[in-house]
Amino acid sequence: MVWGCMSARGLGKLNFIDGTVNAQKYQHILETSLLPSAQELFPNEDYIFQQDGASCHSAKSTKNWFGNNNIKVLSHPASSPDLNVIETVWHKMKQYLRNHPQRTIFDLRTKLQEIWDNFSPQMCQSLVNTMPLRVQAVVKAKGDVTPY
Repeated sequence: MVWGCMSARGLGKLNFIDGTVNAQKYQHILETSLLPSAQELFPNEDYIFQQDGASCHSAKSTKNWFGNNNIKVLSHPASSPDLNVIETVWHKMKQYLRNHPQRTIFDLRTKLQEIWDNFSPQMCQSLVNTMPLRVQAVVKAKGDVTPY
């Protein structure tokens, strides 16, 4: 499993995860990956964090973690990947891997990091700029599937 974060300013740290993720493990990922990434992308600035509705994301202890770290979390509709631009990043990474399969976990992680590192801040900005159109598409589709 892989965790990563992005903003209009670029990508944050990519985190490789062994096993399943519970609330405690998720909070450790946030501590070791989100916080340093946010500090680099938003030094001395506020930001709003977006995540999906996975149980480890919505756990009471995770909500407390966000509160203790003064991080605002965007209220996000359930099952709405069209409204999460990082899903496009994951999709592009999967497309690349389908055409360039890796044989070992080490090679897979190395290739994933290489792909991640090649996404430009301009590409991230471009994806974030699609949000108004994504919202319009979801509203038009009455919450159903969109081209995003």
